[in-house]
Amino acid sequence: MSNVAFDNRNLNEKIYYYLRDKIVSTELKPGTRIDYNEIANELGVSKTPVRDALQLLQQDGLIEVKSRSGTFVSVPKVKDIEEIYEVRKALERLAIQLAMTNLPKQTIEQLYQNALDVDKDINAGNFHSFFQSDRNLHKTLIIYSQNSRLIKIMESIEAQMHWIGVIIAHSQERPRKANEEHKEILQALLNSDILLAQNLMEKHIEGIKQMTLKDFK
Repeated sequence: MSNVAFDNRNLNEKIYYYLRDKIVSTELKPGTRIDYNEIANELGVSKTPVRDALQLLQQDGLIEVKSRSGTFVSVPKVKDIEEIYEVRKALERLAIQLAMTNLPKQTIEQLYQNALDVDKDINAGNFHSFFQSDRNLHKTLIIYSQNSRLIKIMESIEAQMHWIGVIIAHSQERPRKANEEHKEILQALLNSDILLAQNLMEKHIEGIKQMTLKDFK
């Protein structure tokens, strides 16, 4: 790892986001042992803010502490995946219903055009834009729900959802299929067919759940 320096403002939070990004992007792969001293030396900080940041990551379910063994990047478990995606299905179905009274048609059109552009990158084996597009679509619907509690709950599981998504996207077929489903959902929204959009979203998330479970069972 390259040496990275942080100032002392909001140090715990800076380290938290720095490590979270490494975990979510799988630069730190599931099962990787976390070395406090190595992180502290790399960032030029003491072990105390590193420990505090790791406690936050543990609350997120992204790391786990094993007695007598150490601290490790979590390995997703079947129960975790089932719970996350069941909650996500219910919340995103509701988000569509609430968002449609606030969501400008121009925004939906932009999301649809973005999904079309992403197809080219997927065909070239570049998934980065797909992950960005995926997060943007789902986050836009959540934000436009204008329901603060719904938004807060989704934020609490967002890192885990993105992390699992990166782990399973090891072929072109999964991102390609997901992007096709995104376009179907957006087309339903453009047609103001809220029920169809909700059903397609629920099917989309259930499909991701089943693909993920297949990998981890």
